[in-house]
Amino acid sequence: MTDSRHILVVDDDDMMRAFIRELLQLNNYTVSEAANGKDGLKHFREDTPDLVITDIIMPEMEGISFIRQLREHNKDIPIIAMTGNVHGRMEEYLTISSQIGADEVLRKPIKSEEFLSTINKLL
Repeated sequence: MTDSRHILVVDDDDMMRAFIRELLQLNNYTVSEAANGKDGLKHFREDTPDLVITDIIMPEMEGISFIRQLREHNKDIPIIAMTGNVHGRMEEYLTISSQIGADEVLRKPIKSEEFLSTINKLL
């Protein structure tokens, strides 16, 4: 793993983004961040990352639409979708994310070891 690997993190939760950023930077990744899918697409177009990590439930543009639009632009970029249990629909959201193009899905709260292992597998 080298510091040239660039990961885009899209999540509306500031504390979650900070946690992920710190974890990734400690593991020599370069990190870009966005608070929603709309800003995530802007970052993606300006500087295509090696991998995208996105929350599913967000304002402005939620993760399902974000993943669909990413796939229209780039069929090959690895995508990890994640969500917590929103109104008892976590599994439904994760299944839909997989069906539309997420390579991996993770349940929040994420475990650092599983998270890093998933990233390493995709990169």
